[in-house]
Amino acid sequence: MEKILEIMPEGWKEAAKTKKALIRGRNIKTPEELLRLNFLYQTQGGSYGLTSALTQISENQEGLNKTAVEKRIVNSADWLKWLCENLSRQEGFIVEPPEYLKGDRVNVVDASDYSCNGSRGADFRFHYMMNLFTMNTTEMYFTKASEGETLTRYTQIKKNDIIVADRGYCSITEIKHVIENKGDYVIRMRSNSFNLYREDGTKFDFTEELKKDYTPGRKIDVNLFIKSGKEMIPVRVCATAKSDEDVRKSERHMKKSNHNRRPLSELQTVWSHFVVAVTSIDDKFSTVQILELYRMRWQIELVFKRFKSIFGGREFTARKEKSVKAWFYGKLLIAIICETLSKKGRFFPSQD
Repeated sequence: MEKILEIMPEGWKEAAKTKKALIRGRNIKTPEELLRLNFLYQTQGGSYGLTSALTQISENQEGLNKTAVEKRIVNSADWLKWLCENLSRQEGFIVEPPEYLKGDRVNVVDASDYSCNGSRGADFRFHYMMNLFTMNTTEMYFTKASEGETLTRYTQIKKNDIIVADRGYCSITEIKHVIENKGDYVIRMRSNSFNLYREDGTKFDFTEELKKDYTPGRKIDVNLFIKSGKEMIPVRVCATAKSDEDVRKSERHMKKSNHNRRPLSELQTVWSHFVVAVTSIDDKFSTVQILELYRMRWQIELVFKRFKSIFGGREFTARKEKSVKAWFYGKLLIAIICETLSKKGRFFPSQD
């Protein structure tokens, strides 16, 4: 715990009071004790009852009953969110938005599978939309694992929103949902996401365009259309050629994903050389800015990966919105702490 307290962002104790997490009570008197209680709750599968039982046998404090534990955990939600945002900024996991994005709210969308103890596969899927630069949660949903990842479940998309998402969300249905709600999008595109068309209705073979030149850093920016029934929907497709090292990483990943690790197809080989994004944003943003915007998603991708790994294999009991938010930000904080300590090398013994 001492190492964790050392990396807490400046003002974290005061924030426990201003965010109304540290309420008057004889059992939890300090921000340190409240943080320990939240960690105990998180590591015991999000169970108020079990957390209460463990506080009863603690040598350091008087026990809390289940209701008292729940009240303190739920009241911690805004404070935990503050800790996530400020620790992430301190450690460089999130950055200030560039000037050209000052008037927009950039939301990154992702989902994680969640398994309960004893399950062989996923039981739940946690869907979340988060502000890329503040870590404020725009929307979050728990569903059965059988429900797919889709932008259509999000109802808070509005004008001046830019939705940034990976390839799993690249479909005509997703795109239509965003633009019908007055938002914009930047979504990583797959080779088989949809057909592309010129304005005259003839097909445009984007793979052939990619094959013309694999020189690292090459940029492609074309205005095309996708079809939804008889409707022609304008899209802008931006791409950049990867470095040789990144191409090799992509090819290794694709080979692992191939059934029986078969050799890459010609189509896979071509697309492994590029990052391709489709967007509704017009030329107010340059090609470089569109691709930069997609790459910004990776500012917190390491945290997300750690976050996803922390999800698995535990019971989950929270269902009310406030309880879910407290659980979510508690998990996210643990992920950020793990990533921070890993980056600083504090998990390793001293070499002195």
